[in-house]
Amino acid sequence: MSRLLGYAKTVFWILVFLNVTPYLVNGIKSTYSDLFTPCTKLGLLTIDTHLTDSTWYHEQLQSFFKDPEIKGILLKIESPGGTAGSSQALFSEINELKKTYPKPIISLTENICTSGAYYVACATDYIIVSPSALVGNIGAQLTTIFDLNACLEQWKIGTHVISAGTYKSAGDPFTTLTPQQKTLLESVTQDIYEQFAADVAQARKLSLKKKDEWADGKLFTGRQAAQLQLVDALGSLSTAVQKLKQTVAVHHEIVWVTPEKPFSLSGLLSGSNQEPSPLTKGALQLACGRGSLSVGERLRSLLVDQPSLVK
Repeated sequence: MSRLLGYAKTVFWILVFLNVTPYLVNGIKSTYSDLFTPCTKLGLLTIDTHLTDSTWYHEQLQSFFKDPEIKGILLKIESPGGTAGSSQALFSEINELKKTYPKPIISLTENICTSGAYYVACATDYIIVSPSALVGNIGAQLTTIFDLNACLEQWKIGTHVISAGTYKSAGDPFTTLTPQQKTLLESVTQDIYEQFAADVAQARKLSLKKKDEWADGKLFTGRQAAQLQLVDALGSLSTAVQKLKQTVAVHHEIVWVTPEKPFSLSGLLSGSNQEPSPLTKGALQLACGRGSLSVGERLRSLLVDQPSLVK
């Protein structure tokens, strides 16, 4: 009887082992498969907001460029622009990182890459956009300056602005802009525009003498931008993946490295805090948090709620 019980216990544990083993094997395989499966790591960074601070993007790009296991970078841009300084800083940062840690970086846009966002894209090695995307808008502008003096006079409201320096109160809505102040602000804006245009001309190998054709604040579709050589190719995600495969010589499955975006209230409201979906077998599902934009919505995003200085 005791021998029979012993046999029963043995059979029981064998059955338990046979049932549990597949789950254990699959769990170990899914957890450690990356260690044993040949793969090529590529970095993915998304810019889908107004550029007002380059710090976080700088940190992620530096991490991607310094990591020897990451062979190339895809910069997904869906932005109408940003402040002049941040856009220029990110443009310069990418160029410096390319010199120090040579590896390919390409940009992809489906909907909008204008102004400061296009400035950043120009630092990449290859720009891919969809044919109907909005591209360009190379220029500079100060935020709208209101003159409330007539309104204040009507309501018999007086104001006193105390400032030192002829140009210190330039742009104050409670003081009238003098001709000298207006000239100064125009010269500042023009200088920013000229820096922008010069960097684009050098990066894209365009004639600066012909900047009125491809710059001057003009807006283009992706197809028009390709004709002007503002972009390298028309296409989509598969085009970008194929280009990276050719550039990096990918022979194995692609594993995409995506940074975790910092939480922000504005990102929560716009949906840009959402993380991209995983990338597997060279296919990428990008969640930009905005959905499809109509032409009217794209144009409105260029004109509404701009930072104080937009490029």
